[in-house]
Amino acid sequence: MTDTSQQPTQTKKQAPAWPRWLGAMLALYVALTLAAAMSEGVYDIAFANLALDLSGLVSTIGIVYCVGYGVEVVASLAIGPLLDRRDAGQVLVVSYLAKIGIFVLIGLSSSFLSSHLWTIVIAAAAVDFIHQVGEMALFVLLPRLVDAHTLVKVQGIGATARSASEILSPVVAGLVISLLPGARGLIAAAGFQILALALFACVLAVARHTGLRTKPDATAERESEDDSADPRALPSRRAVAGTILSSRPWHRYLVFHALTVLALSTVILSWIPLMRETLDMSAAAAGTFLAFSTAGALLGGLVVAKSGPERIFASMRWAPALAGVGTLTAVLLGSARWPLALGLILFGLGFTVYLRSAGLVVQLHAPIAVLGTWNGQLDAVIRVVSAAGILSAGFLFDLVGGHAVFVSLGFALLVSAALWTRFGQNDQRDLSATPLHDSKAVPPARDE
Repeated sequence: MTDTSQQPTQTKKQAPAWPRWLGAMLALYVALTLAAAMSEGVYDIAFANLALDLSGLVSTIGIVYCVGYGVEVVASLAIGPLLDRRDAGQVLVVSYLAKIGIFVLIGLSSSFLSSHLWTIVIAAAAVDFIHQVGEMALFVLLPRLVDAHTLVKVQGIGATARSASEILSPVVAGLVISLLPGARGLIAAAGFQILALALFACVLAVARHTGLRTKPDATAERESEDDSADPRALPSRRAVAGTILSSRPWHRYLVFHALTVLALSTVILSWIPLMRETLDMSAAAAGTFLAFSTAGALLGGLVVAKSGPERIFASMRWAPALAGVGTLTAVLLGSARWPLALGLILFGLGFTVYLRSAGLVVQLHAPIAVLGTWNGQLDAVIRVVSAAGILSAGFLFDLVGGHAVFVSLGFALLVSAALWTRFGQNDQRDLSATPLHDSKAVPPARDE
């Protein structure tokens, strides 16, 4: 009788908060994602144009991007422990303010900062480093703010918003650069970043006001906050890396994930060469057809949002297979434009569902007290593997042609889907059973 009478009381507490505030938080998060993406799109194009104008060489754009990619790997390894020992929300705010400061400094400064190639390369690298820090902080912060079901919805809707921004941001960036040429375009990037900062404050306020985080392991969050006051209470990078490698399910996750991302990242960055060189499409037509991949990504975000935490592992099985089917459809039947469009949609759908689901596995199953370090080490490995795959694919394109490369990548995605089917219930359960998930078993940190 007591249990029965308590049941309606719990329902009455939760029901009003869910429809009233969840929609508001999702809307604010979508706006935050779009504002941040607009800022990113503007500064990417502004830095690329500045580098090209100052050197006259297209290769300098590649140098800017390569340096940026390198500092992101460094950020993943170096900043993860900081996020476990500091308030991730504060780190995110500082990263936003730092980017705003750099944009304003270069955009409003004398010609010195904007007329030397080395200053542009350093500034772009600094922004990429800070951007990666902000992305990691948001990744760590979200599981500490909301419950598992809300986290899945936020990540799914965020993926859809991010995909929409890929269509919108080049248009906005082009308009900004035409109105504010040269370094002055960075002022607009600063404006979008200020808007993103304000929206983040709103998201934070809504999440904390409504108490959306109702996971049973809320005590783990309090323990991690207590640990953050004493940095030596948390494990070192070496201890975290050793735990990942010694845990069978996490070791398998890392290997399977690296192989899948290797194929996905190589395909998504090689569509233009395939369409231009193998399918004999014009540059304009190839660029237009990429929108079909974005359409698939838009749908993929909605699929993730509807799936719920219990279906994440199922998504990681079928999503690479769908991306592989899309890749093979595009390369084998792409001479007819409708199969090419269908293949791009399928790939975009599988690509987005897989990457968001894989990220959610880390957010939901890694030890919350060391989530920053844990995610940073996984992210660094994946970035290095992706870079190696992309570089190798470029050489293979020239040696054997895009047709053979894409067929191989399509079958590789099918193989990765088969590998994920071997990630069974025991592996899924044991992801949350490492020594670092037990707060009493956390070893003291060593000097690194």
